[in-house]
Amino acid sequence: MLTKIKNYLRKYWGYFVAGLSVVFGLIIFRKKTDRYENIVQKLQDSHYKQLDEIEKARKEELAQREENERKYQERIVAIEKEYEKAKIEFDEKKRKQVDVIVKKYSAEPDKLAQRLAEVTGFKIIMPED
Repeated sequence: MLTKIKNYLRKYWGYFVAGLSVVFGLIIFRKKTDRYENIVQKLQDSHYKQLDEIEKARKEELAQREENERKYQERIVAIEKEYEKAKIEFDEKKRKQVDVIVKKYSAEPDKLAQRLAEVTGFKIIMPED
């Protein structure tokens, strides 16, 4: 029986060595595969973390943009209110000045026209005689 095994190994020794090589290779490379899987998992985790940070930054940017738009609208409304108030005050001031000028120069139409043009900014064309 021992001689049959020896003869068999002599004849097919290459297959035996190949089989052992495969078994040892699987054992050795199996550990490396685990390491590669860990590396791939770490890369995926890092990737998802970066995506979350990008999404967070995008949401913050949109929130800031909405806040800026709201502030802009508030400022526009405030400026329009101030403009209307100043316009009304200016109109009242002009009206008072026009009343004073009309009372003062009611007898002199030429001077009245000149003074009204100065105060109001209107261009008055005098009739030719």
